[in-house]
Amino acid sequence: MSVERIRREMGLLERIASYIPGYRGYKEKEMRREADILVRRRVSMALMESRSILNRPLTPSAARTLANDQDIRFTFENLRAELDRATQRIDKAVSGYAGLFDAVKVREDRLDEVLNHDLKLIEKAESVKALVSDLVAMDTGSEGWRAKLNEVRAAVAELDHLIDVRAGILKGLVEVTG
Repeated sequence: MSVERIRREMGLLERIASYIPGYRGYKEKEMRREADILVRRRVSMALMESRSILNRPLTPSAARTLANDQDIRFTFENLRAELDRATQRIDKAVSGYAGLFDAVKVREDRLDEVLNHDLKLIEKAESVKALVSDLVAMDTGSEGWRAKLNEVRAAVAELDHLIDVRAGILKGLVEVTG
């Protein structure tokens, strides 16, 4: 959800209050905090849904394939662990805008950068979910399945990298004053 969308959905009282000196900046920060929470929640939910798809009972032939091929089983279990790790990282990520009061000045120019980056996070999380759905629909153990499994793992690694980049952006978001 973008700041613009939240702004459009403001009630009449909030719109009037946004004209009060000093209140507008405070309210903008509150809207950005809310957007940050919603973004992280959406990314986390998409990753949990991906994990849930992977945890569905396997067909007997898929179970045999995983039982008989140690490399495939290892790669498949690694994917589960990588999804768990990325989910935990986004769940535990520093809130982008929490505690930005008093002695901290928010670099407004960086806030939009965070929002743009968060959009990439959401899109990548949704992409991972779609790839996982494609993976479980395929014949387990086939060359195409192996390629898709590696594609999913690469997408999860990209998402994990986006989480790292987000943390770096947020480190440059505030500067202590006074």
